[in-house]
Amino acid sequence: MKKINWSTMFRKILVYCLGLFIMAMGVSFSGSANLGMSPVNSIPYVLSEIFTQLSMGTWIIIIFSLYIVIQFVILGKNIQPARVLQLICTTIFGYFTDFTNMLADKFLPDPASFALPAVGVYGVRLAYLFVSMVLIALGILFYLSPSLISLPGEGIMQVIADKTGVQLHIVKMCFDITVSLIALIISLVYFKQFHGIREGTVIAAFGVGKILGLYGPLETKIYNFMYKQKNEEQQDVDSGELA
Repeated sequence: MKKINWSTMFRKILVYCLGLFIMAMGVSFSGSANLGMSPVNSIPYVLSEIFTQLSMGTWIIIIFSLYIVIQFVILGKNIQPARVLQLICTTIFGYFTDFTNMLADKFLPDPASFALPAVGVYGVRLAYLFVSMVLIALGILFYLSPSLISLPGEGIMQVIADKTGVQLHIVKMCFDITVSLIALIISLVYFKQFHGIREGTVIAAFGVGKILGLYGPLETKIYNFMYKQKNEEQQDVDSGELA
């Protein structure tokens, strides 16, 4: 049996939790931009705006827990009990979102409060949206790098892809469209207008992936931190000194 390196595991968990926190900050910036939430967070956001007794973080925990149940339904007899562990990261992410939303409410000015013409206010909203995408992409990089527990959104996509044989990127596109439509229908029924699903949802759907691709060089640094490996330049220096 392979011995667990607890020092490495601690660093992996640290990177993982940092990723979840950075993603939560991105979600809060997106909410402040008020141009539409990312698809996976759209339903919890809309429901939190309707049923204000529960926070967005609580709705994230509820909806994401439902995604876990759906995974078990799809798996049927091929049940994978370890998927229950997704409740851990779901709860952490939910609490992180509530915390960063609190920080955003306290320290992030509402674009509408700026003494600017409508075009200027919209420009500020776009700036918030861009920061949101940068943070969410960075959070995804950190959260996925340790290869620990996936959030239920990714989990349900993977289960559907494995069960149907459809490519994962197609499943993701269909999933994003489905949850966005559900959130849109809920918002139209209750608010009689687009609420939580706007142009920012579409921009984020394409933009986050593009920005994530720019973080390639950072992957090696994260890997080296988790496994305490020196970068190639330092290894060359050390080799030269030994020689």
